Amino acid sequence: MSAAETPSLIRSRAVRAVADALVDAVAERAARTPREAAEAAYYPGHPLGSVEAIEAEIIRRRSAEAGEQLAA
Repeated sequence: MSAAETPSLIRSRAVRAVADALVDAVAERAARTPREAAEAAYYPGHPLGSVEAIEAEIIRRRSAEAGEQLAA
């Protein structure tokens, strides 16, 4: 660590890198179709029970989010 790289600066860079990764992950997830997202989320024993049920829940949540954004 050089004199210019204080623990505070290193922490700030790390937080920024994590934030950037999170933004990328959210954008990637949002770019998936509901079916693709459901297939990626499904595993045996999933509480919703099937890919179709997960897909319906994703569609419902996306519609609700879109409605909230329009209302804001």
